[in-house]
Amino acid sequence: MKLIKLFSFLTILFFAFQANSQNIIGVKSELHQNEYDNWVLTITPNQFDGYATETTKLDGVYAVLLCYTVKGKEYQKYTDCTNDFVKEGENVIHIASSYKKRGEINIMRVQFFRRDKPRETYPAKDCF
Repeated sequence: MKLIKLFSFLTILFFAFQANSQNIIGVKSELHQNEYDNWVLTITPNQFDGYATETTKLDGVYAVLLCYTVKGKEYQKYTDCTNDFVKEGENVIHIASSYKKRGEINIMRVQFFRRDKPRETYPAKDCF
């Protein structure tokens, strides 16, 4: 009986580690207002590959290329998401202050990429 309980515990532990250490391969994003009515973009991982690896400085480093306009002014930037994905499960990026209207904000592109891959695989900042 003890052997069955031990085997069950180890099996559950194995699957729990597998679920928590999968690499992210895709994200979803949502533009909304936060509790202070500022416009923020929440980026959440939604696609994972099946190979488990630990997130280190050189492996499992995630980023997003973000291109958007606010009242016609163009913005484009790379944003590192690794720490927020690991600790919070999402990354929240400030886009505009509360006095902007939703119609004045246009999210052009949110492209996920891995920063642990060669620099040639990074998306180019050619949004506009």
